[in-house]
Amino acid sequence: MRRIISLWFPHWPTDRLRRHGFHDLPASRPLVTRSHDGRRDMISAVDQAAVTAGISPGLPLAQAQALVPDLSVAPADPEGDASALSRLAEWCLWCAPLTSAADPDGIWIDATGCAHLHGGETSMLTALLARLSATGLTVRGAMADTPGCAWAVARFGTDMATVVPEQQHKTALDPLPVAALRLDAATRRGLLQLGLEQVRQLREAPRAPLARRFGKNLIHRLDQALGLMPEPIRPVLPRDMIQDRRSFVEPISTAEAIATVI
Repeated sequence: MRRIISLWFPHWPTDRLRRHGFHDLPASRPLVTRSHDGRRDMISAVDQAAVTAGISPGLPLAQAQALVPDLSVAPADPEGDASALSRLAEWCLWCAPLTSAADPDGIWIDATGCAHLHGGETSMLTALLARLSATGLTVRGAMADTPGCAWAVARFGTDMATVVPEQQHKTALDPLPVAALRLDAATRRGLLQLGLEQVRQLREAPRAPLARRFGKNLIHRLDQALGLMPEPIRPVLPRDMIQDRRSFVEPISTAEAIATVI
């Protein structure tokens, strides 16, 4: 059975700033990043202190500074955030041999067959989150049979760390909001207008009318989360990894032939 870990860093840009450059800033003082939308400066990312003060992404910077006069502001750096996230995915290779950065604020880890090396699934996930938290990162995580379910539970579950038992991804998904299926904003609004608020309601609704109204991506995302459609994870490769590739006219499959090539 495939087992996937999804890590979510809800304050990734600001956590990264606090680790590099703003490490002396008190945790109680709000920190945000800003970007320009063509007309004015807007809030791009926030830390927990900013959230507590009522500041959220998409708020005009001037309005945020009116709420918090001593607000700490840094330029948004999406390319730097993405690069750092990729490096963090490389760091997670100690946990399992297949990891992937999931822009803009997550990491996937294919933990299939690895949990016993870390004392079991719960111990594996708990240790991973503890090591990340110790570096100053705000992180939540979940393990499930599918990437979609792990992603949904990590972001919309009730606990910081959740291990969904094997074959229980449907049960874990049912009470979650439809936003947990990684749908675009227009689709989410349309579903809410129809009274479809939870994944269970969406799963039990007739598929053909939904596909006609919202397009195939809705059903695609639902089936990925339920494990009815495959969702591959594109692994990150360590920059210092040495590789050698050999091509053969025909496939080789015996242990002796593979050993000879190696």
